[in-house]
Amino acid sequence: MTPSHRGGDAAPTTPSLPGYAEPRVRLPEPSAATTTGRSGPLPVAAGPGAAVANTITDGVFQGPVIMARTVTGGIHHYAATPVQVAPRQLPRRAPFFTNRCTEWAALDAARATGTQSAVLSGIAGIGKSALGVQWLHTLQDSAAAQLHADLAAPSSAAFHAEDVLASWLRALGVERPPVREAELVGLWRSLTAQQEVHVLIDGARDAEQVRPLLPTGPSSVAVVTSRRVLWELAADGALLLPLGPLEQRDAVALLCAAAGAPDAATADGPSRAAAEALVEACARMPLPLVLTGARVRSRPGRPFTAPDRPPAQSVHDPQERALMAIDDSLTKSYNELPPEAQDLYRTLGSLPVTTVDAELAAAVCETCRDEAGRYLEVLAEQRLLDPPSGEAPHPRYLMSKAVRDHARASALEPDTAQEREGALRRLGDWLLDHARHAQRVLTPAQATLLNPAPGATESDGLFDDEQASLAWLDGQQKNFLPVLKATQAAGWDERVYELVDAWWPFFTFRHTYRLWAEAHEIGAAAARRAGNEAVLRQMLTSGAIGLSAAGEHGQAADWYEQVRQSAQAAGDVRDEGQALLGLGACRLEAGDPVRAREHVDAAMSLWETCGYARGRGLAEITLGEVCLAEDDPTAARIHLTSAHRRLSELAEPYEAARALALHGHARVRCGESAEAIAELERALDAVARSTRWQARTLEWLGDAHHHRGDAGTARACWRKAEGLNESMCRSADAARLREKAAVR
Repeated sequence: MTPSHRGGDAAPTTPSLPGYAEPRVRLPEPSAATTTGRSGPLPVAAGPGAAVANTITDGVFQGPVIMARTVTGGIHHYAATPVQVAPRQLPRRAPFFTNRCTEWAALDAARATGTQSAVLSGIAGIGKSALGVQWLHTLQDSAAAQLHADLAAPSSAAFHAEDVLASWLRALGVERPPVREAELVGLWRSLTAQQEVHVLIDGARDAEQVRPLLPTGPSSVAVVTSRRVLWELAADGALLLPLGPLEQRDAVALLCAAAGAPDAATADGPSRAAAEALVEACARMPLPLVLTGARVRSRPGRPFTAPDRPPAQSVHDPQERALMAIDDSLTKSYNELPPEAQDLYRTLGSLPVTTVDAELAAAVCETCRDEAGRYLEVLAEQRLLDPPSGEAPHPRYLMSKAVRDHARASALEPDTAQEREGALRRLGDWLLDHARHAQRVLTPAQATLLNPAPGATESDGLFDDEQASLAWLDGQQKNFLPVLKATQAAGWDERVYELVDAWWPFFTFRHTYRLWAEAHEIGAAAARRAGNEAVLRQMLTSGAIGLSAAGEHGQAADWYEQVRQSAQAAGDVRDEGQALLGLGACRLEAGDPVRAREHVDAAMSLWETCGYARGRGLAEITLGEVCLAEDDPTAARIHLTSAHRRLSELAEPYEAARALALHGHARVRCGESAEAIAELERALDAVARSTRWQARTLEWLGDAHHHRGDAGTARACWRKAEGLNESMCRSADAARLREKAAVR
């Protein structure tokens, strides 16, 4: 703005005039004509020796106003030229920013498609602001202004949009922003409609805080950080981008950079191992990692050393400082929860679970499923639970170790030991009830502790079909062993072996051998403590089947022998036959078909005396495998045909399909490839629940196609079988199939 000069050639003066006000808007030069205002006539100097009486009535005059009677000489008004600086309010970049490549790519892709806002959500300390600042700084050259508001700061406790908008408008050159919020929002939207403005809104609590602050220009960008997901902003087109912990490699790199020892991130040795321990103590969260790295940097000597004492004994230990930072972050999120969600959070923390769905939460909290589901969503919005990935009829949420530890600590004071024990008992009851129903759908003819008289599948409506039953068991896999161990620690031995027994369909169809063996070791120990020999035989027999399938033939044979001796002492012919059949299978797997046949024949004889038809069918399957091992496929087909007929009559489709698959394999050995392919394809559908038998059937189907000269189909079958064996950690079988597919 240039100085206003009125009057002749008189020397410039700066009179001291009462009532002077700076203009808000530059107006045209006033003429000597009469002007309306709120005062009476005022003489105004118009030039040397000239005075004009101006009448000012009604209205508002915005500009330099002189309230005086007579002015002699010229009047000169000098207004300072304002210095316009493009606002660059973003915090400085984090000096040790690491990775976040996936999230960065998502932000870039959203901007490329015209998305104007993104919500970075996660618990405090997860690195939301660091990512937002880092990304926005790379866009600085194109922005007319970069603005920042921290809604989580202490001064923002009583947040009002007009406070933020007034500050931003002043930064954009509006000297006197309006007072009313509606006018502020309108002016903000008008100013940003034609400009590229980037804003970072930190610590938003809800969507209504954010909406008035969003710029409107088509090139503008708003990045919002919040501990909540703020899903409501998705309706406005916002990108929702939850942040989780860093991968271990990236977490180690961040810790080492903050500690001033970046080379330790790639070097092997004690320093690397100690760094990895610190990373896990920090739950791989960026803020605790940086704080811990700063603490390590401040210590003389080696940059990383494993603590000599438990971290809780010293607040100076880097691990303890990391735990304190995580605890503070999670406490902030916990305090914002409604009371019902806090109760659920503490209850889940007192339980040995890592995944949770609405049914589980309802069972342990003794509430309805819909209410439990609502509060699970609240915990997920606060990022205290990781939201489920993909679509599922019963979504399961994941509780990380850091959150679980905090929730457990939160439960110690307000919740009594009796309340925590009650929640654990309800959890065990719920798991057992559902597993029992799944067992009756998946293996209805299998005798179990809770189903001693097998028969037709119960139609109880809990699980619609086999697929739903297996899906439930799969979903509870991560919870099963921790709950089993907690039940064992509580001294509830009967519940321990009931849970192991009810989980039989999962073991037999999914072939998780380590879990299979460990669970049955726990179950057998519980049965011994309870003094229940019949249950002990059940645990040892079921466990030995898994050990034998995993290649642990020696231990499996030892367990079977214990069962045989116990059954003989008790006069239990059925259990004795089961032990003999198992010993025969172990001998067969160990490459001794002669002794295998002896054991299986003995089992057949015992079961004929007691009329155990199912056992005889299973024994004939093993005899068929013995014949194949002796290179007698014709004799094998006789046994396998009998087994298939017997088991089909007993409504055992899965066991009958095993016999059919082996029969198809025997047909290949007899040169009947076309007939074998038809049988193997039928069997493949029926054994699809079992990873192990699906892999075996696919291998034999590949053999059949190879014998017919179809090398391409054969290789495809072998490769599928290879992948299934890899998933079961059967590396030797996978390598054999890989070689077979490569050579032929």
